[in-house]
Amino acid sequence: MQKFYEDQYLKEIKTTIAGVFVENDQNCVQVADNIFYPRGGGQKGDKGILTIEGVNYDVIGTTKDPYNENGILLIMAEKIPEENKGQEVLCKLNWAFRNKQMRLHTAVHLHHCLLEKTAGEKLPVPKVSDIQDGFAFNRYESNKITQDLIEKTNQIFCEAIAVGAEVRTYSDPEKEGFRWWECLGFKIPCGGTHVKNIAEIGEVEIKYNEKKGTPTINIKLK
Repeated sequence: MQKFYEDQYLKEIKTTIAGVFVENDQNCVQVADNIFYPRGGGQKGDKGILTIEGVNYDVIGTTKDPYNENGILLIMAEKIPEENKGQEVLCKLNWAFRNKQMRLHTAVHLHHCLLEKTAGEKLPVPKVSDIQDGFAFNRYESNKITQDLIEKTNQIFCEAIAVGAEVRTYSDPEKEGFRWWECLGFKIPCGGTHVKNIAEIGEVEIKYNEKKGTPTINIKLK
């Protein structure tokens, strides 16, 4: 069962090892109950530690199972012995990494929504939206994304964060596997993890650059 949607602030959990195998030359593990978010939508897969009988194993990444749309693979730094299948395991997130991913994921959505509000019209969605460890960016292919528009949006964005507002993420009641992100009256489809309130984003540094007509907005956590 995927626990990261039930509680996106759940940092550790005890469960059992459901599978141990090698996939695409990577050491992989599946657990019965999972708190590790897989790579997707620009957000990086979670990292952390699995502890089995006092021995720690590093989770260096997380991805979706290519053979099971609901399955998630934990990518390990080293192979866990197959005899550990069925044993109890303590799963612990690298919370510092996850928290930055959540803050930045929320930030790129919020900035785009406020960009449209400032422009007073629907704008093309980012061609690329990517989240790294400590910074993220939206890259557009549109001549409507100007430096003046971005500077006005940046001010509104920082003011909104200072005041704070609730962020809601939830499953679509009719479309299985489909999720929504909602904040300040904006609603967009998203299956990632996010902070509960935009105030948690904290102070950011926003930079704008343009190359060959392709504007990029970079958001860096301070």
